[in-house]
Amino acid sequence: MGAAGLAGIGARPGRAAPVRAAPHRGSLDDVRHVVILMQENRSFDHYFGTMAGVRGFGDPTALRSSAGRAAAGGSGARFAGRGVGSVLPGPAPRHPGTVLAQPDTGSGIGYRLPFRIDTHVVDGQDMSDLKHDWASTHRAWAGGAYDGWVAAKSAMTMGYFTEADIPFHRALARAFTLCDHYFCSIQGPTTPNRLYHWTGTIDPEGRRGGPATDNPPDYRPVFDWTTYPERLEQAGVSWQVYADDVAGDTDQMFLGDFGDNPLWLFRAYHEALNSEDPAVRRLADRANVTGSWPLATDENGRSIDYVLRQFISACRTHSLPQVSWIVAPQGYSEHPAARPVDGEAYVQRVLQALWADPELWRSTVLLINFDENDGLFDHLVPPTAPPGTPGEQLPLAQTGAGVAARDDARGALTPIGLGPRVPMIVVSPWSRGGWVDSQVFDHTSVLRFLEQWTGVREPNISAWRRAVCGDLLSCFDFENPDTSIPSLPNAKALRAQADRTQSKLPTPAPPVKQAVPHQDPGHAKARPLPYQPIVWAEASGAKLTLHLANQGREAIAFQVYAFGAEGGARVSQIVVGAGGAMSREIAWSGSYDVEVYAPNGFRFSAAGGPEGLGVAVSAALSGTAATPVLVVSVRNATPTPVTFLVGDADRVTVSPGEVRELPVPASDGWYDLTLTGTGPATWSRRFTGHLENGRPSRTW
Repeated sequence: MGAAGLAGIGARPGRAAPVRAAPHRGSLDDVRHVVILMQENRSFDHYFGTMAGVRGFGDPTALRSSAGRAAAGGSGARFAGRGVGSVLPGPAPRHPGTVLAQPDTGSGIGYRLPFRIDTHVVDGQDMSDLKHDWASTHRAWAGGAYDGWVAAKSAMTMGYFTEADIPFHRALARAFTLCDHYFCSIQGPTTPNRLYHWTGTIDPEGRRGGPATDNPPDYRPVFDWTTYPERLEQAGVSWQVYADDVAGDTDQMFLGDFGDNPLWLFRAYHEALNSEDPAVRRLADRANVTGSWPLATDENGRSIDYVLRQFISACRTHSLPQVSWIVAPQGYSEHPAARPVDGEAYVQRVLQALWADPELWRSTVLLINFDENDGLFDHLVPPTAPPGTPGEQLPLAQTGAGVAARDDARGALTPIGLGPRVPMIVVSPWSRGGWVDSQVFDHTSVLRFLEQWTGVREPNISAWRRAVCGDLLSCFDFENPDTSIPSLPNAKALRAQADRTQSKLPTPAPPVKQAVPHQDPGHAKARPLPYQPIVWAEASGAKLTLHLANQGREAIAFQVYAFGAEGGARVSQIVVGAGGAMSREIAWSGSYDVEVYAPNGFRFSAAGGPEGLGVAVSAALSGTAATPVLVVSVRNATPTPVTFLVGDADRVTVSPGEVRELPVPASDGWYDLTLTGTGPATWSRRFTGHLENGRPSRTW
């Protein structure tokens, strides 16, 4: 989809002014401070794949694995339900039929399943990092097949933690709102993702120092485009970057900013630093871009209060600005080999500084996200830009200094992002209560939220990202704030315990004996979503016509997989705007086998061959906005009666020329209906998803 087709899709007008009068209760205007803490290098499944109620290891609509179709028993194989996985007996676990089983020639059974890194048995807190560069992440993505993780990252990519390993993070997520469709912005490493987070772009056209797809070797300024903090400065919105200023990218793990403050890379901040005008120099001061580093008074930074001293002081003295970015030293950033337990202690200290002042707490939003996934596996395929999308594609062979040779002889381009899924926890009085939000977000969503709150727009964000990624507002219920402070594990004590035990444990390694991972049973409260996808397919003798409709309020990124006889798939990315519809023709010969995926567990499947021609299956939404109903219609255009199964047992016969309408049963909005032709007219259709009615519901 070109720029003209994306313009305005999903975009909201900016707010009128960054400085407002006294707030009206029950609105975004109640927010006085936004604090943003971006941590490092953990995937969503790695931290939260076993948590009840999220899109984790029990996902029944995980992408089908081409390699596992035969082992899994065909296209129908899947996990038994969202929330529960299974361990199957025998010498090798049955292939689940999805990308949760990654091809691995060294495993002995041909694939590698996710496995727990038990930090009570192995030294998983200190596990080393994996490859997480631009090229290896695109190899893991594999054009959308998502089956290159082990080959690109090693078998350790499949390691994950449970609540027993990261109890503080799990408790925090259950107390507030966890986003389970939040993706990093680029299929690449830290700095490019942080550039999207602070500026909305990596300058893909290369006009002002980009495209930036790698981490720079030093702090020298190389970029010239405008950052969002500069726009806040020009608009009179107060802001500050809080980072330990003892050293920059240092070998001392618990000091400095680990090179994670990307504003150092922009010439404007260095020019401000060298200015004699205090008003100009303020830009560098607020960015924590300094000319020199003072000597440390705490030799190793093991005191969290020391490295957070500026932020703690601002909270204590009522001088916290409207927008704050917190940048942790390496040891507290959770970047492997930095320990999650140290990051938990760091996050808890930030919370304590906010919670110490009731007035500050009742007016503050804290956003805790992770810049990228390291090389750690996540099973949910990110939306990626369709070919030709302006500002969203580059050659795969790419360096931070510019574009190198193209990846292949055809000169094919590859999408910049979205990248793999990462955690995001929204902490505030308006997101309290153990919610899951399944709207698609990326790092530019944080800027979009700031846009809505401050009225300061970020023009660097592409039209495609504005279409497919939300602005975080769905995470909040401003009418019902809850300022209670949850009881959380003592992260300081957990840290001390890890200090006593972790160094005595062996290094983690992939297990010889594999098992399908468990996901904790249960549900979670779900925030209302702006999506209402409807998909059906019509087969003819030469083509399958997919009909993609969007009766929701925001654009939907559909992912279409046309599987071939050999198991591979042609993958298409299609964006349909709010209230829109689109058709896509797929050629087939002998048989067709197509699946369509969309956010929040939506999946449509269509399979069949020449024997099923003349049977048309369509879908439409009926009912009201408060009580929507999906109706599937089966039309028999053949000269003989047609019989099909509804689910596993109910048989329905349709006479020649007859149309049979079937209201799809739903539980709390969730539906999953399969129709299968019998006798010579073999075909199948499967409809899986959620009917939105604008009210909170529950996850699967």
